[in-house]
Amino acid sequence: MINYQIPTLIILPHLDDEFALVPVIKKITSYSSDNLSFIYCAERNNVSTTKVKRREENIKALGLLACKNEHIIYLNDYFRVDDLQLVRSASDIYSFTKKFINKNNIKQIITLNLEGGHPDHDSLALIIEKIAYKDKNLEAFYVPAYNNRVNSIFPVSVFRPLKKQNIFFKKEVYSLFIWMDMLGLAFIYKSERSAFLKLLPFIIFKSFLSRSIYVSQKIDIKTIDWDSSLTLSRYSVKKNDIIKKIEDL
Repeated sequence: MINYQIPTLIILPHLDDEFALVPVIKKITSYSSDNLSFIYCAERNNVSTTKVKRREENIKALGLLACKNEHIIYLNDYFRVDDLQLVRSASDIYSFTKKFINKNNIKQIITLNLEGGHPDHDSLALIIEKIAYKDKNLEAFYVPAYNNRVNSIFPVSVFRPLKKQNIFFKKEVYSLFIWMDMLGLAFIYKSERSAFLKLLPFIIFKSFLSRSIYVSQKIDIKTIDWDSSLTLSRYSVKKNDIIKKIEDL
């Protein structure tokens, strides 16, 4: 599965999405933070004060996880990527990421899963799949963040793949309390306090009782019931709105 000692790129849709990858980040930086780079895609570009604050929080959060500031890239410093509209910048993201991988001799890339949880998460996962398919020397990994889990006591499922995707995923197992720094991230991201409060039961469970994270090297859009997905029901983004933009990459 994941190799924690080779040049790695973590590419994420939004600033704060690293909360779903805390164990992976900590394990890599425990060997060498020089091997880990970050690319963040979409931001709320129309609210400059929020954008500045989120970046300050993001740098502080990654510092907590022993990551280096000089290894953090925000794509909006190069071209525009708007929150909830990441797919509109798919071509630019694809080209930039490919060049970064080649220039920095990246051997593996990690992002969030395609799970119908958020249109930006879904779009980026499909972009990365395209890159990895064409680069046979690159390993790609996908980690679940949140999705709609039918017949559950909670309205969303967090840190777990969709049931139809279970066959793709394996557990990476770490030491106890490996998730603990996620609590620190929840306090750092004051600009996203309401979102982290909704996730608090999952964060507490993970921080104190979990030693594992789900990881897959395969995504499949056919495993998503799009009509019941959060991408459609919460964000009103249809499957074809995403697919058509990425097919031509």
